[in-house]
Amino acid sequence: MNNAQLLNFCTWLEDTDLSQAIQVNDWLVPLVQIIHIFAVCAVGTSLLLVGLKIFDRFMVGKSLSQTIVRFQAVITPALTVLLLTGSVLIIGEPSRSLANWVFQVKMILLLTAIVIFFWIKKISSVENRKDPSISSPITFNHKLLAALLLINLVLIIFAGRWIAYT
Repeated sequence: MNNAQLLNFCTWLEDTDLSQAIQVNDWLVPLVQIIHIFAVCAVGTSLLLVGLKIFDRFMVGKSLSQTIVRFQAVITPALTVLLLTGSVLIIGEPSRSLANWVFQVKMILLLTAIVIFFWIKKISSVENRKDPSISSPITFNHKLLAALLLINLVLIIFAGRWIAYT
């Protein structure tokens, strides 16, 4: 989709009844933003703690698989909330987000972070198939992925804030 098509789509979306209803409602966008930010905090904190576990700075004595299972219980519903609230925010102001290159970068970073998390989960579950409570050694691959995850997380947060200024 080229830039002109994207702008045409944003204009069309802004003119829909749903977008108009969101735009004229003074309390809806701030409420949705609050919920969205809480979900960002839940996902961000959970990913941070999984990364810290890999560097043996958190949940010492627990296996990586146990840590991942514990925080996936937060990450999965919080990602669902992010999808729903983010959709409302996009529908309410599509040009502010969809046509913004920083928003596009943030979405790529978010998808990358999710892929990295599930990749970490996959390699840790393969290593702990027989007994997930047994701590298998953290490999260089775990640490590399955790470092990428943590860097990605910081970039997502910066991009999220930067959207308002571009």
